[in-house]
Amino acid sequence: MMLISIIIALVIERLGARSEHWQIDFYIAKYLTWSKKQLSNKGVLGSDLGVMIWFVIPAVLTAVVFHLSDFVLFQLVLNVLILLVCFGCGRYRRLYKGYLNALTRGDSEAVTLYALQMGQERTETERNGETFGQTLVWINFQHYCAVMFWFVVLGAPGAVLYATARSLVSTLTERQEEDMPAQVALVRSTLDTHTQRFSQLLFWLDWLPARIASFGYLIIGNFTQGTGCWLKYLLDFETSNRRVVSDIALAAEQIEQQFFGCTYEATCMMRLVKRNILFFLVLTALLTLFGGLS
Repeated sequence: MMLISIIIALVIERLGARSEHWQIDFYIAKYLTWSKKQLSNKGVLGSDLGVMIWFVIPAVLTAVVFHLSDFVLFQLVLNVLILLVCFGCGRYRRLYKGYLNALTRGDSEAVTLYALQMGQERTETERNGETFGQTLVWINFQHYCAVMFWFVVLGAPGAVLYATARSLVSTLTERQEEDMPAQVALVRSTLDTHTQRFSQLLFWLDWLPARIASFGYLIIGNFTQGTGCWLKYLLDFETSNRRVVSDIALAAEQIEQQFFGCTYEATCMMRLVKRNILFFLVLTALLTLFGGLS
């Protein structure tokens, strides 16, 4: 049922599911608003332990719902809905489309703005920078590959746990804007002091999926060129997972430097990450057949 749930969710997400109601950020903001009203006077959100308990409650409630229900069709529908919300990549799809349109009409200022909004804070020519294609790879990893990994390992509660951590870290660390949405301002004002803790948690949640996803890039890309890079990062517990995923993806795709920042690079990287999702589906299918997944 896990494989079927993932496939159905991916198909629906590609066809539609772009509104804010299909983004986990929307529900995190609602949950935080309710929590502040109900728990602020008790100081729950003010302590480290209280915040971590608050953080795991959505995943625990999801687990309870599945434990209390034995109806397979209900579980399938719930799995699909939860995956759709956890994927929640509608905002980045809109920005990517705008980025390509800006490139087509030669609007360099708009291209830079769209790239910044998608998370590319430094270009490949700057220290610790990355190409726009590498930014796309990281977004795809966090919104699809990692969610699918934790869904397969821990079921729907695992996907909820990971997506909650990803949403919080993204909101707490993204570039500061003067006219930030109300829900972003709420999360920052309430949980800003816990940014480091959530970031460290997300690092460990990303660590193993990053190595598996990166191995997928080797299988579907240039295995010879990418193997050395993958082995270098295999047991590395210090380098950021973003660097690991993006470097190995670039090594596996072997895009010439002259194409960096062009539609060609973005298109090549998108083809790579789409093939990698198929790799995850094949891996899930094999685990279903031989590993006892349901």
